[in-house]
Amino acid sequence: MKPFWEDEYRDLDRSTFGSPSREVEEIVPFLPEGARILDAGCGDGRHALYLAGLGFQVDAFDISENAIAKVNYLKERGHLNINTCVCDILAFEFRHKYDLIIIHGVLQFIEREKQPQTIGLLKVWTKENGYNIVALFTDEEPVPEDLRDIMIGVFRSGEIRDYYKDWEIRWFESRKFSDEHENGVKHCHAMEKIVAQKIT
Repeated sequence: MKPFWEDEYRDLDRSTFGSPSREVEEIVPFLPEGARILDAGCGDGRHALYLAGLGFQVDAFDISENAIAKVNYLKERGHLNINTCVCDILAFEFRHKYDLIIIHGVLQFIEREKQPQTIGLLKVWTKENGYNIVALFTDEEPVPEDLRDIMIGVFRSGEIRDYYKDWEIRWFESRKFSDEHENGVKHCHAMEKIVAQKIT
C-alpha cells in the first residue's frame, strides 16, 4: 500500500506537512549570505521553497516522483532557484559541501543497517561550522499500522545524539504528538529533533 502522502502531493495548493519547522526558521540568522543548503528527502518542499525564497542556494531531492513534480511546479510559479532530482539518499550525487543539510522525517524509512552510512554522508558533506538539522521518529510510540511496512528504521530514544557526539549539539527536542491528515488517517508519533554544528 502506498503511503498517504503520495496522493496529497498531487494537491498543488496545499503543503502536505504544513509550514517550515521552527528549527529551520530559527537557523536562518546563523547561515552565511548565499548559503548552500541540501534538503534531503524534501517531500513537497516546505523547507526547500522557504529557504530558496530567502535567497539561499538550495538543492533538494526525494524518492517520490510526485513530490519532486510538485516542488518543480511551485518553484517555477514562485521563480525560485532550486536544483531538484528524484533519487534515494544513498544514490544522490554529492558534488560540493553544504552550509546546512536538512533531513526531516526521513531516516525512519531507511533500513537500520544503512543508517550509519547515510548519516555519515550528511556529516562528511557538511562544511566546517555548518549545520545538520535532523528530525526522526523514535520507538517511544508504536509504528502506526498504515506505515508499518515502510517505517522500517525507527530510532531508539536518544540514539541520534550519539551520532553527533563529535559535533556541537545546539538544540535538541524530544516530544510526542498526534496528527490527522486530509484522508482522515490519524497518527501518534514520538519525534526527536537535533540541530548540530560541525566544529572540529
